[in-house]
Amino acid sequence: MKFPLFVALSLVSLFASANEPVTSNAPAATAEQSAQYDYSEDLDIAKVVRVTSASNPANPCAPVKAQMEYVDSKGVAHKLEYTRLGDACEHS
Repeated sequence: MKFPLFVALSLVSLFASANEPVTSNAPAATAEQSAQYDYSEDLDIAKVVRVTSASNPANPCAPVKAQMEYVDSKGVAHKLEYTRLGDACEHS
């Protein structure tokens, strides 16, 4: 008799907590600013969220500014700006 009651109460608490927002001890990622990347830095990247870059129609192989949003192994979100070659370049 106790086991079915335990299962029923466990399921109720599971479904009740599924609607609650997940909170974290990490600082809010929305308030962060982009940091300029230095190639001497060691990055702790657990997951890349988004990579965006500008294009230069006059010279598609010219260096362009790019931005990467990622999450580190502690769950903290970061935004990073860096310079890379355009997409039209042959990388050999």
